[in-house]
Amino acid sequence: MDKEILQPPRGMRDIVGKEAELHEYLRKKFQEVALLHGFKPIITPTVEFFKLFEEKSGEEIKKSMYVFKDKANRTIALRPEVTASVVRAYLRLLQSSPKPLYLYYIAQCFRYEEPQRGRYREFWQGGLEIFGDKSINADIAAAITASRYLEEIGVNHYYIVGNVALYRRIMDLFNISQETQDHILHLIDKEQIDNAMNELGRINEKASEIIGELINTPLENLEEFIGKYKNVLEKYTDQLLSEIEKTRKFINTMNKLGYKAIYKPTLVRGLAYYTGLIYEYKAEELTISIGGGGRYDGLTKIYGGPYEYSTGLALGIDRIALILSHKLRKFKLTNKEAIVIILNIPLLIGYSIQKRLIDIGVSATVIKTNKIKKALSLANKKNYDYAIIIGEKEYTQSMITIKNLLSGKQYQVPMNMLEKTIVKDILGEE
Repeated sequence: MDKEILQPPRGMRDIVGKEAELHEYLRKKFQEVALLHGFKPIITPTVEFFKLFEEKSGEEIKKSMYVFKDKANRTIALRPEVTASVVRAYLRLLQSSPKPLYLYYIAQCFRYEEPQRGRYREFWQGGLEIFGDKSINADIAAAITASRYLEEIGVNHYYIVGNVALYRRIMDLFNISQETQDHILHLIDKEQIDNAMNELGRINEKASEIIGELINTPLENLEEFIGKYKNVLEKYTDQLLSEIEKTRKFINTMNKLGYKAIYKPTLVRGLAYYTGLIYEYKAEELTISIGGGGRYDGLTKIYGGPYEYSTGLALGIDRIALILSHKLRKFKLTNKEAIVIILNIPLLIGYSIQKRLIDIGVSATVIKTNKIKKALSLANKKNYDYAIIIGEKEYTQSMITIKNLLSGKQYQVPMNMLEKTIVKDILGEE
């Protein structure tokens, strides 16, 4: 027998024994945490039409795709990432679902890249996608879910945060084409700043000047930067200020929840479909990122559907496996689900309540609204078991309202009685 056929192709691996057990554990744990945070599964094909990825996958990824002709002479690709497939499936099958729609996946991806430590040509991703929520709450909800997964499996991590909209709006102002924007952002992401500014300068010197200064401006000085160029930025001033505020709110919320988050102006990420806030997960044990995500509002429209607000992320299971020892831990699943409804109080309170529910095995999703009837209607449509409601009055009195959506029973109890009340209700005790 030819010994070569016993070897997998370069960049591919056979995973066996304890390492295989670890990978299986990491995938199961991701599923568990995603379910507990209100995400539902989606499975998409490994093989897609190449044109699905051609438009918005980004310069580097397009070069590394596995592309071939099938027997019907159609141009086909092994998926290099999963978000594009999820968006396609959403447009085809899920547009009428109640919003916001929370989806998760665990899937294999393929990129023809130079193999190195933590980088393989076949790799696993655990991803989260949210459709139909334009607020920063959606970004925080996805990010926190991934952070809690990393906490559960024992990976210390922090966030690097940026915002691609700041660059794109400035280049839009100077009529820089999308293709050129993608290339300039690719160079910035690779820290090739001089090359990026030189290429942009040959097209428009003023654009190069402004973006060059943006790259060197810390988060706390961005409003001052916008003010300096207000006359030039014109119609985009308000939008840029809004994106800065979203970025700051994301970072501040993460920090307050105990997750270190720092602003990095040159963070752009390799996917061309990002439209605003972006971030990466870093682990102290690896020099490369272990995942990342961000806003991709309007990607649905590029694929021929209506405009939809969307955000999501993906974690690299293979890179996470590098960090961990071969130790499996027992995991738990839940069959009870709650929606935490926050009325005109800080989101931080909602996520604190969410964690307390998850700690007793109850899946929980946080929603901030001033329309309680609409929120309860959504809870019923999505078949939640419980609604946990806290508004300004309850908050000032350290009280909380718990409603069993199946029996109709409602309790108003002190905040510190949350877990005990839920457990007693589940057990049917008075």
